[in-house]
Amino acid sequence: MPVTVGVLALQGAFIEHVQLLKKAAEQEALPDWEFIEVRTPQELDRCDGLVLPGGESTTMSLVAARSNLLEPLRDFVK
Repeated sequence: MPVTVGVLALQGAFIEHVQLLKKAAEQEALPDWEFIEVRTPQELDRCDGLVLPGGESTTMSLVAARSNLLEPLRDFVK
């Protein structure tokens, strides 16, 4: 069964994070790993793990709230 790791794609260097995760998985021969950008609660629901790129936390909270992603993120962390 594939492992899906999301990268929160609200702000910051999320594209670079996804690219580096894919490269690391290839080097370690982890074919069943998938890396996705997360912008919606539906994308978050697909994730087994989540990477939060660095960024300004207040801005990230505001964007997450506007995207209806703040509460799903809180639930995911629990």
